[in-house]
Amino acid sequence: MKKVYTTILLTFLAFNLMAQEVTISGTIKDSEDGEPLIGANVIEKGTTNGTITDFDGNYKLTVSSKDVTLIFSYVGYKRKEIDVNNQTTIDVDLTLDMSELDEVVVVGYGSVRKSDLTGSVASIKSEDLVKVPNANPVQALQGKVSGLQVLNTSGDPGSTPVVRLRGITTLNNNNPIFVVDGVIIEEGNSLDFLNANDIESVEVLKDASATAIFGSRGSNGVIIVTTKRGKKGDVRVNVSMDHSWESVSKRIEMMNGREFAQYVNDIEPGTYNNLDVLDDTDWQDLIYEDMRPIRNVSASISSATDKIDYYFGLGYFYQEGLLGVGEGSNFDPQSEFERVTAKINTTYKVTEAFDIGLNLSLALRDKQNAPGVINTALRAWPISVPFNDDGTFAEVRGSANALAAMEYSNSYRKSFESVGNFYLEYDFLDGFTAKSSFQFTAGAGRSKSFTPAFYVAPLQQNETSDISVNYSDNSFVLWENTISYQKEFGIHRVNSVAGYTIQRESSEFLSGSGQNLLRENENYWYINASDGDPLLQNVSNNGGYGSMVSFLFRANYTLLDRYLFTATFRRDGSSNFGSRNRYGNFPSFALGWNVSEESFFPTTRFIDNLKVRASWGIVGNEKIGGGAQFSTIGTGFGAVFGVNETLNSGATLASAGNPDLRWEETEQFDVGINMDLLQGRLIAEFDYYVKTTNDILVRLEPAGYLGVGAFQSITYNVANVQNKGFEFNLTWRDKIGDFNYQVGGLGSFVENEVLNLGANIGADSVITGGDLGNGQRVAQTVVGYPIGFFYGYKVAGVFQNEAQLEEFPSLSAQRAGDFIYEDTNEDGILNAEDRTVIGNSIPDFIYGFNASVGYKNINLSCDFQGQTGVDIYNGKQAITSSLYNREAKFNNRWTGEGSTNEHPRATQGGVNYSPSDYFVEDGSFLRLRTLTLSYDIPSGLLESVKAQSLRFYVRGTNLVTFTKYSGYSPDLGAGSPLDGVIDRGVYPISKVYSAGLNLTF
Repeated sequence: MKKVYTTILLTFLAFNLMAQEVTISGTIKDSEDGEPLIGANVIEKGTTNGTITDFDGNYKLTVSSKDVTLIFSYVGYKRKEIDVNNQTTIDVDLTLDMSELDEVVVVGYGSVRKSDLTGSVASIKSEDLVKVPNANPVQALQGKVSGLQVLNTSGDPGSTPVVRLRGITTLNNNNPIFVVDGVIIEEGNSLDFLNANDIESVEVLKDASATAIFGSRGSNGVIIVTTKRGKKGDVRVNVSMDHSWESVSKRIEMMNGREFAQYVNDIEPGTYNNLDVLDDTDWQDLIYEDMRPIRNVSASISSATDKIDYYFGLGYFYQEGLLGVGEGSNFDPQSEFERVTAKINTTYKVTEAFDIGLNLSLALRDKQNAPGVINTALRAWPISVPFNDDGTFAEVRGSANALAAMEYSNSYRKSFESVGNFYLEYDFLDGFTAKSSFQFTAGAGRSKSFTPAFYVAPLQQNETSDISVNYSDNSFVLWENTISYQKEFGIHRVNSVAGYTIQRESSEFLSGSGQNLLRENENYWYINASDGDPLLQNVSNNGGYGSMVSFLFRANYTLLDRYLFTATFRRDGSSNFGSRNRYGNFPSFALGWNVSEESFFPTTRFIDNLKVRASWGIVGNEKIGGGAQFSTIGTGFGAVFGVNETLNSGATLASAGNPDLRWEETEQFDVGINMDLLQGRLIAEFDYYVKTTNDILVRLEPAGYLGVGAFQSITYNVANVQNKGFEFNLTWRDKIGDFNYQVGGLGSFVENEVLNLGANIGADSVITGGDLGNGQRVAQTVVGYPIGFFYGYKVAGVFQNEAQLEEFPSLSAQRAGDFIYEDTNEDGILNAEDRTVIGNSIPDFIYGFNASVGYKNINLSCDFQGQTGVDIYNGKQAITSSLYNREAKFNNRWTGEGSTNEHPRATQGGVNYSPSDYFVEDGSFLRLRTLTLSYDIPSGLLESVKAQSLRFYVRGTNLVTFTKYSGYSPDLGAGSPLDGVIDRGVYPISKVYSAGLNLTF
């Protein structure tokens, strides 16, 4: 009987469970056109139970009970939740989520949906580009993109920064390329022909999948700049104005007059007997002036109709600079920069299928070249005065009179640059678009430098006036022809492009100089106004050119909005290589998986979107001189011989070429994850990459048996370099009523290593760089180490007495009070063989983070940037034989046994200034990049003046920098990777205070 009851009970429970299960069916369609949505998701809320629609948009799903909730979703559409409530048939119409569909990412030769993207691409919007008052919009990218490093070469107005993306990949040019509205900008890292207010967005392409479409140009990364265009609606007028004041962010602490005199007395006792009567001149105070103005004004007008769209912008930028003579209203600036820009974007729709477009940027620049007086001021004796009693410039011991150097310096450069893109675009068949684009950049510049005859001291004088004039022009022309195809059919989506491009670039340089001008008035600053003696005049003229032809192809394929595939191929032919190796082939492949679109993906609210992607590809590099393949003959040599002993002209081998040069190739593997969590509040992105450059083009001294002469070098494909890195980017944002806030952080770890260098040609596999300007070199590039690491002695302390001199190996000139250099090879002898690795200027970690809070119309935001694990060689301290002023740390120098074990005794030069880790300083820093407080005037108050928006703001830039580095600024960049980062005395970085407004009608 008990078994019967049990059977009846189990049957009853099973019947109840079956009775609770419900099968739901229905159709999911587009709410606008009624088309069925194939592959749409249907999920029982809170479970992994789900299904997808078939080719007719139909679905069938058995759920656990009649009281559950179903979630209906499809990429690009708004999600819906519907309670079952005893229903067995539920038809759903999903509406487009325009915010998601409009989110596209600009890539090379087109754009793709962000959800379809397989490459590593970062986007920066216009509002982040106008936060920094600088003539070059590149400066605004500092701390905004993981893996991107923007470093200053100088604080001089108009200077060009150093840009590195995912480390140093080659021993040659490491600059990424910029693409502005389709126009490729290859030379330098300057976007100073653009007003930041004209930029809509910037995309940074990092991995090979994203950059391979640019072939050889994309080896160091690609930065795509998209400028603003007209939008449909009423004519929109925008005006932006801000006024800023800049000051030196940090002064270098130098010895004062009394301290320096005591230092001299330590070298030569009794030189100064009464220290209290000596002068005390602060030379930094004399050459810098704080609170100097920066003005930035821009205006634009834009609109669009069904037939035409247009955008026209004008900008004016002026920066007086910190360097000058005088003070207050009598300040005479010595490094002014002024620029006027114009931007024109327009598209005219000739027919429904045929468009004509023009993008044009123009810039006029006027630059006063800063005289090189930074080190002059730092080294000048503080006990010297700038003026004699009669008001003339006084002789300054130690270096020179910096004020006199500025007074007699007259150096200016004016330049013009235009960047344009004229294109025709035609839509044909179903999904095809043909585009022909004529792109160009053209620039011209003129420099003039005049120095009058003057006398300050025997070592600071100019016996005759002199003039030099330089003219240069450059042009770049690129004709691109592409056919693209975009189509979405059923569960498939295709986005592809194929094309053919040809380019030519050329440049010419003309310079001349003369001496002893007729007058010193500016009206006579011409070579023809100089002495007609041909021995006092000089003229030179040279130029260069190059060309390239390319074939390109890319295809993006998406299946069921889940499975992504990208294939890219480019073939480049460059005039920089001979006929045997002229062409390079650069493929890439990438896969992506939108995991969150799978039916099995949990429907919890923790993870909304999850994408996994991986890419592999090869890109090339040919950024070397076109003449490296040729041997050259030098002229201008003469010899006297013959019966009449006459002078005969001659020529000889000047340099050896290598006709077998071939392309550098950078192979990169990248794997990444993109996630949206907690209903879009948290956005996360992670990337790991391995980037290896093979066959790097390097100039090395070949083996002597080749017979090219002593100290000659030839370009070879002989080096391999690898970078490994991990990047992350996290953003949290939320809104609670009228209160909103956002917090974000990003970072990048990188490891650089030279894998091979010259081993296969018998050349010396060591490259020495880092010239300090005094005959010393402090950087090396060697297999197994990072590029351009610092090389020298390791300091173990200071010799305290004669006993220690006997105990430790030393150099012959050393005595008590000098550095103890480590005997690193432990052979008991101290010599050049004991020099070793003493620092690395490639940071281990670069990072940035930001935060903003807003309440109604008030917003407060801040941005930070920083780096760690990086060294700087303080080259401005590397004194050899002259007696210059010293930094204040030398006040703690060795003065006798037990006084210090850190700083050496007072000397005029000598062995203590040999390359060593004493001059290597920690370049880590954390900087408050910007702090902004803004207020938006309520729209109701603007109706009377028919304005759409009006924002006022105050901002601080580079307000605080936390660092141990003793120089002006730790974020220094090196032009050549082989030199490391050396501070030779650069123009200081400034902190800036700004106030401005943005007004839109």
